[in-house]
Amino acid sequence: MPENRWLTLLKNHYSAPLELSFRQFKLGAMLFFTGLVIVYLAHQQLPPSVTLEVVTLVGLLLVGVGFLLAMLAQIRMLISRILNFFRS
Repeated sequence: MPENRWLTLLKNHYSAPLELSFRQFKLGAMLFFTGLVIVYLAHQQLPPSVTLEVVTLVGLLLVGVGFLLAMLAQIRMLISRILNFFRS
């Protein structure tokens, strides 16, 4: 029975409307570019110091989380489209 539950959860996750996945993608893209801007501005405006390193680390963390969210959303949209293609 647990296998059935996981299968149902996966179907529900990948059968969600594309608007939800696209919203997740937009959030990931915004976090990614915000992180890039933080890294760029930190290196342009701050002198070499521990503060520069901490701000850069925060920016890189945002870049990584944003990239991961955007890629997971892309995979979700791709699988959703494949499932819709085979259903119809």
